[in-house]
Amino acid sequence: MASLPKPIESWRGRRLLEPDMLCIAGFHAFLLSAYFIPKNLSAKLMIASLALIVLSDRNLLRAPLPRPLAWALASVAGFCAWTAASLAVNRVAAGPAAESLTSFVLIGLVLLAGRRLLACCSLAFICRSLLVVASVSATASLVLHTASGLPWSERLVPLGRPGNAILGAGGLSIALIAAMTLWRSGRPLAMLAIAAAPIVVTLVLTQSRGPLIALLIALAAAQTPLRTQPGRLFGTALLAWALTTSLILVEPYLRAQFCADDQSFCRPSARLEIWSWAIANLAEHPLFGLGPTFRFDSIVLNHPHNSFLGMAMFFGLPALAAFIALAYAYCLRLTQAGGQLNYFCSAALVFSFAYMGTDLPNIFAFANMHYLFLWLPVAFGLSFEAEAPAPAPRG
Repeated sequence: MASLPKPIESWRGRRLLEPDMLCIAGFHAFLLSAYFIPKNLSAKLMIASLALIVLSDRNLLRAPLPRPLAWALASVAGFCAWTAASLAVNRVAAGPAAESLTSFVLIGLVLLAGRRLLACCSLAFICRSLLVVASVSATASLVLHTASGLPWSERLVPLGRPGNAILGAGGLSIALIAAMTLWRSGRPLAMLAIAAAPIVVTLVLTQSRGPLIALLIALAAAQTPLRTQPGRLFGTALLAWALTTSLILVEPYLRAQFCADDQSFCRPSARLEIWSWAIANLAEHPLFGLGPTFRFDSIVLNHPHNSFLGMAMFFGLPALAAFIALAYAYCLRLTQAGGQLNYFCSAALVFSFAYMGTDLPNIFAFANMHYLFLWLPVAFGLSFEAEAPAPAPRG
C-alpha cells in the first residue's frame, strides 16, 4: 500500500503552483487577512483564502471524508435547516435571512479547509505560522497605539478583522496556545518567548478580562490529564464556561472589594442586565428562539454576550441541547488524538468554552476570529487520521 505524503514542515524546495504550496499560500493569506486587514475587506479575503485552501485539494471530490468530519458537516447542515425554520417562524426578511444561512455554508468551508491544512502541513508548521503572524500584528498594534499618542492605560484594539478588543484578544490567545504547543514539542523557549512577548503585552492592553481569564483556564487545564478522557475533557470545558459566567454573577461583589473607580479592568461589564433580557426573551420563544438576526435595542450591548444564552435565545432550547451533545461527541473524538494535536485542540476547546461565558453569542456568526480559535481547531480534531493498531505478535 502506498504511504500517505508527509505533511509539509517547510516551503523550501517546493514548486510555486503545486497544490500543497497553494494550500500554504491560502493559509498565510487567511492569517494576514485576519490579523492585519480591517472589517469587511478582511472577511472577504478570509473567505477567499479558505476557498483557495479547499480547492487546492486534488482529491476533494474523489476521496471520502473522515467519518467524524462528514458527521460534523451533516450537523452544521442540520443547524442550518433548524435556523431556516426559526427565521421563517420569526418572519425575518429574505435578505438578512439569506445572510444568516450563508454563515453555515462558511462554517462548512472552514471545516474542509482545516482538513486540507492538516493533510498538507504539519501541526508544528501551522502553529509557527500562526505565532509569527500574530506576533508581528501585535507588535504593529503596539506601535500604532503608541504613535497615536494614546496612553497605555487606554484600551487597545488590535489590528485585524474584529475592530473590537474582545474578539481581537481571542485571536491573540490562540497564538499563545500555539506557542505552548510548540514549546511542548521541543522548540527553543527563548525564540518562542520573543515571539510571544508582544502578544502578551497587547493582550493585556486590550483589557479584555474574559479572554484573559479564558486563556489562563485553558493553559492550566491543558497541563493536566483531564484532556485524555472524553468525560473529563467535556466536564472541564463546561466548568470553564461556568467559571467565567459565574465571575459575571459575582461582579458587583468583586468590584466593591477591589475597585476604586470604573476605569480599565474595573469598568462595569453590563452583562447581568443583558442576560436578564436574554432570559426574558427565551422564556417567550423557547422552541425556535428569535433567530440570529435579532438584536437588543441598546447602543452599548446588543446581543447576549454568552454562547449558551445566545444559542438558546437565537436558535431555541433544542439547538442548545444539540450543541452540547455534539460538543461531547467531539470530546470522544479528540481524546483519540495523540501528542501535540490533542494538546492544541483540547486547549482551544477549553479556551473557547471559557470565552463563551462572556461573549460569542452565535458560534456560527460570519467570518471573524472565532474561525481561528474555535472552528479551525475543531476541524483539526475531526480530520486527523487515527493510526492503525499494531498487529498482535505471533505465537
